[in-house]
Amino acid sequence: MTVGMLTVALSAGLIALAVFGPALLRHAAPALVRVPRLAIVVVAGGIGVWLVTLLAIGPVLAWAGAGPALLPERAAEVCQRCLSAANPFAADTTDTLVPAVLLLALPVALALALGAGLARQMSRRSSRSRHAARTLLHGARRQLLHGHEVALVDAEHPFALTFPARHGGIVLSTGAVRALEPGELAAVLAHEHAHLHQRHHLITALVDSIAAYLRWVPLIRAAADALPHYLEIAADDQARRHAGTPALVSALVKLGERTHPAMPQHSCPVALHAAGPERIRHLVHPSAGLAGALPAVAIAAYLVGMAALAAAVHLPYVSAALTGCAT
Repeated sequence: MTVGMLTVALSAGLIALAVFGPALLRHAAPALVRVPRLAIVVVAGGIGVWLVTLLAIGPVLAWAGAGPALLPERAAEVCQRCLSAANPFAADTTDTLVPAVLLLALPVALALALGAGLARQMSRRSSRSRHAARTLLHGARRQLLHGHEVALVDAEHPFALTFPARHGGIVLSTGAVRALEPGELAAVLAHEHAHLHQRHHLITALVDSIAAYLRWVPLIRAAADALPHYLEIAADDQARRHAGTPALVSALVKLGERTHPAMPQHSCPVALHAAGPERIRHLVHPSAGLAGALPAVAIAAYLVGMAALAAAVHLPYVSAALTGCAT
């Protein structure tokens, strides 16, 4: 493979993944819901692969071009030595209008800007979560139920939700405790514990923070919209194994929708809820057979292939940096 072929493969793959990725995810859904934890990896991984591929375009172009020097002579020599050490292709460079250092600087600047924006979004989300938990848990009492420590809120409306562990963890209303039978309560607590144990709050925060800046990319928009569904299915699987499907379905019916008058509105975007009757159909009549298997395999293989191509660009630069750009 030449530099030109690698550039075309990365660029075409990047565009195709952004445009056709949502359709693949949609058609793969019947298979992905049967393996929700793998689905979470595919959905979140698709975003990561797209970003890593985007950041590989500039560095691979820098191997092919020898544009005008923007740096002082000695610095330019060091930069060229590093490029030569990182370049796995033996082909000679060609004169271009774009300086090679600019092709390297732009992805670095983009990565730094995205990292700063991601940190800012994560911080804001954490602040909202902390404020929502503080408001909802005012006057709550800690109690051990079915082996889980929960915050019990005095409220008639039945609800169950989970904040990140540092902000309060599992929250139940007294109305939920009264409404749910022991098996149903055990299912709800297992569901909420799965959210904590599988780090669903962190995954949601990362994907939502990236989507805040890149939602215009069809793949990232579709992945951010699909992720919450797979997180809930993954938690349902844990609850179903612990307490059985009938208990979980019955609990979902009793809890109803995710919002209740007793819950502050600002707690909804940052908390994960056990409620949601839209999942009952999947629990009672899960998809069977090979429906969605081919698109699921296709998108997984595509992501692996794109990740390998991007790694073929990034790893030589990392290796060159670690060896001091020795050729």
